[in-house]
Amino acid sequence: SPSEPGNGEIPRADRLTGNHGNNNRPSSFQIEDGSYIRLRNVTIGYNFPAGAFGDFIENLRLYASGTNLFTSTDYLGFNPEVNNQNQFPGVQGEDYGAYPLSRVFTFGANITF
Repeated sequence: SPSEPGNGEIPRADRLTGNHGNNNRPSSFQIEDGSYIRLRNVTIGYNFPAGAFGDFIENLRLYASGTNLFTSTDYLGFNPEVNNQNQFPGVQGEDYGAYPLSRVFTFGANITF
C-alpha cells in the first residue's frame, strides 16, 4: 500500500485471499530444505522348527512389524513429504499444516495345530 510500501523483497505474512492485494501466493522466502532419510517399513519374523512343540502345534511363526520408525531431516514441519493437497495440482509440495505420519507397531503369531 502507499502508506506501507515494504521493501519489495519479503512478502507479507498473510495467506487470506482478498486481503492486502491478494498477496496469498507462495514465494521463495518460504522454501526450506526437504531432504530426508526414513526407515519406513520393517518386518522381522521367526519360524520355529516343525515339531518343536510336540504334536499339539504343527507350525509356529512369530513376527513383529513397524511402520514409520525413523525420519532424519532438518525440515521444520511434521513430514518432509508435504504433498497433502493432491486435489489441487497448483499447490503440490506446499505444507499447509499436514498431520504427522503415525508410527505403527504390529505383533503376531501364525499357528498351525
